[in-house]
Amino acid sequence: MSAPSGRAAADGDATVRDVLRIGAAIARFRPGLFWGALALWVGFWVLPLAFGLGLRWLVDTIAAGAPLRSLVGIGGLVLAAEATRIVVFGGALRTWIRWWVISQTQMRANLLDGQLAREPDRRARPVEDPAAAVTVFRDDVDDATIFVDTWMDAAGVVVFAVAALAIMAGIDPLVAAVVLVPVAVSFALNNALATWLRRWRRADREATEGVTGFLGDAFASVLTIKTAGAERAVVDRLAVRNARRRTTALRDRLLEDALRGANTASVPVTIGLVLLVAAGGLRDEVLSVGDLTLVASYATTLVALPLFAGLLVSRGRHLQVAANRLARLLPGDDPHRAVAPRDERVEALTRVIDQPGETPIRNDPPGAPAGPVAVEVRGLAALHRDGTPGIAGVDLDLPAGTVTVVTGPVGAGKTTFLRALLGLLPTEGEVRWDGEPIADLAAHMVPPNAAYVAQVPRLFTEPLRDNLRLGRDLDDEELHAAAERAQIAAEVAAMPDGLDTVVGSRGVRLSGGQVQRAATARALAHRPRLLVVDDLSSAVDVETEQALWKALREDGSSTVLAVSHRAVARRHADRVVRLEGGRLRELD
Repeated sequence: MSAPSGRAAADGDATVRDVLRIGAAIARFRPGLFWGALALWVGFWVLPLAFGLGLRWLVDTIAAGAPLRSLVGIGGLVLAAEATRIVVFGGALRTWIRWWVISQTQMRANLLDGQLAREPDRRARPVEDPAAAVTVFRDDVDDATIFVDTWMDAAGVVVFAVAALAIMAGIDPLVAAVVLVPVAVSFALNNALATWLRRWRRADREATEGVTGFLGDAFASVLTIKTAGAERAVVDRLAVRNARRRTTALRDRLLEDALRGANTASVPVTIGLVLLVAAGGLRDEVLSVGDLTLVASYATTLVALPLFAGLLVSRGRHLQVAANRLARLLPGDDPHRAVAPRDERVEALTRVIDQPGETPIRNDPPGAPAGPVAVEVRGLAALHRDGTPGIAGVDLDLPAGTVTVVTGPVGAGKTTFLRALLGLLPTEGEVRWDGEPIADLAAHMVPPNAAYVAQVPRLFTEPLRDNLRLGRDLDDEELHAAAERAQIAAEVAAMPDGLDTVVGSRGVRLSGGQVQRAATARALAHRPRLLVVDDLSSAVDVETEQALWKALREDGSSTVLAVSHRAVARRHADRVVRLEGGRLRELD
């Protein structure tokens, strides 16, 4: 079934119209760069016209017995034309590289925005398989830009072909007509295999996702695998997935290379046909030796016409698959959101690309009143991500500067309640902020208004300083103060590089308790008016846990909402409520 206009079908590939619209949008990312690169590549492909004409002039002049001075002059012009082509190639390559990098940056920024945006109209479905998302970010974005890149060479080849065929038709119309035969064959062959091109490319992408995802899970679960003695089973499972990937990759590459080989094979065929027809004209004295030289010179470039004709078709089929996969990470499953116009964030990134060494963009927090906030929750309802009931009709008051602890059995909806309050899930009901209703929870519940410490915090493979700052403009004094309150300052000071210590993937160079406290310091560093924490101190020792909750209680700069079963948390709470069956009730 065809996809509706502007949207990829959920169970099929994008239409040809979708592919052309996506390609045109990519070209409009940086129109100056695109058209500049296009013009230079067209120039690169067209300059052989001058070389061929000069070569014919030189050969005919030699055949006519012209003096050496004339030959040197003509030869110099021919060499100048080829030297100019080399210079144009350098300029085209430099412009193309900048266009390529910026175009891919824009597409990946749009994909990331779909996952990180809080506004409902910009928010996509959450990623269910990180490995699949990585494959989309890497390979499917490549497929989209490669398709548009092919336009540049194809445009140059077409312009050259039109001019060359016109010149050759003036010499012998039959010679010009022969060149078009391989082009027609190439188009027919690529269209005949279009279904297989899409099907085998899709299967290869899915198999790659399977291997990438399994490796990610295995590396994240090394200790579990070792303690379970499951090393052999894991290796065997990886071998099965690799075997499937090998089969799909071989099949996809075989078809792609077979088509490329068929298109490339048209090179000698075209040259042979052209020279065969031209030889008859030379024998009948219809063509001069210079004419034959020109035809041979043009034939070596004209053979690129069927090659790029085939590449345009095959890469367009690949983009049909890629567009549907891109849509999964975009709002409304709309692949065209991947090529939305650039914004200030990508403009800043392109400035870094153009001027290496500049300071990256900083996301400074907007101005807002400081100090704890009073929050009123009325009738808050939300579903789990899988659509099952989460919370229903939750009412809760959080007086400014207080600590409220939520307890309840596993599966009661505690984490769902926190995510709903932060706007991370679709909700019903009302939340008031110092008496004023919040129109958009997702847009409002960000630093410095609110900060969140998740049940399983994540750290980036970056210096600890950058993990705490998260791109915001915070000085070391603020970071050290936050580390003190989070009870991790002494451990940071003991590290050889202090705040510059690089933590590993997901913080694996830190203990579980250190990761929790580093995430807490990250939240506190932004001085949030509302601090939301989920099972804050489950991985720390009793003494540190006591000090941590005492610091949060005595600090008073934030209103605290915490999910916890820990006795120490309840002792430092102003209020303890129990969530059960999706509803809250007060505990004595």
